[in-house]
Amino acid sequence: MKLKVGDNYSENFIITQEMVNNFAELSGDKNPLHLDKEFAAKTRFKKPVVHGLFSVTSFGKVMGTKFPGHGAIHVSQNLSFKRPLYPEKEYRVYVELIKIIEDKHFGVFKTQIFDKNNKLIVDGTGTALHEDKL
Repeated sequence: MKLKVGDNYSENFIITQEMVNNFAELSGDKNPLHLDKEFAAKTRFKKPVVHGLFSVTSFGKVMGTKFPGHGAIHVSQNLSFKRPLYPEKEYRVYVELIKIIEDKHFGVFKTQIFDKNNKLIVDGTGTALHEDKL
């Protein structure tokens, strides 16, 4: 099924502190703001925050497995981090097709993360390549 401008997908997700700890090990980003409660308590955030780049892996997950889905390649992304994400809280990832570049099979997508009160946490646009759906 071919997608059209305005089609969208969203799902809820939670990133646990254990996941943050694992990401810190894998990425090498062991900033205490992500890992140390005492350190984070002394900052404006008051508690550990999720790595920004870890939080936006939710866009790649959606694009590559759900929307546009199997076979899609996430080829670019721009981001604006509006608010921090905290471990153990529920968030919603939202992806909406806003432009189709038919001759190249590219879709440009609005990519956003919201908290449970529908406050915008991350805002951006991403591009995906999909031979069958775009």
